[in-house]
Amino acid sequence: MAEQHKSGETVKTSGIYKVVKDGDGGPEFEVTCVEGEHFPPTRSGKGAHYELVHGATHSHKHSELGSDDR
Repeated sequence: MAEQHKSGETVKTSGIYKVVKDGDGGPEFEVTCVEGEHFPPTRSGKGAHYELVHGATHSHKHSELGSDDR
């Protein structure tokens, strides 16, 4: 089972997250969440959580990319 994250928690890994609504809360969908920000609230309220589908290194932190502030 994938690690589950709740609305309001701090995102520790940037990437694509699946929003899973427990029970009959509607279809799942994917969103981008960025490290250091908070997982947003969901309209369905209680029972929804986030699961990391694909983590990604933020471009300004990648060793192969420049870090110039332009």
